[in-house]
Amino acid sequence: MRRDLTGKRAQKLTAQYALTDEEIQRIVAAARITLATFDPEYRANVTQIASDLQRSRPTIYGWADRALVAMIGALRQIRAGRPPKLRSDNGQ
Repeated sequence: MRRDLTGKRAQKLTAQYALTDEEIQRIVAAARITLATFDPEYRANVTQIASDLQRSRPTIYGWADRALVAMIGALRQIRAGRPPKLRSDNGQ
């Protein structure tokens, strides 16, 4: 699977989290499957992804399912809108 890690964001995240090549492969595979699941215009060939990574289709789907569950949990914890105003101790 061809990955372009020359982008600033990819480099920053790879360094910040000390991502291994295996972890990057999992992230990319999971993202492709998630996009294909929820965006009818995005096409992902799971068989090709599995072949490129030398993994089985169930493994690829497992990565994607675990990543999606984690993403849903994280998104549900994000508070929308402005953060609450901090009140000073003197009631102002």
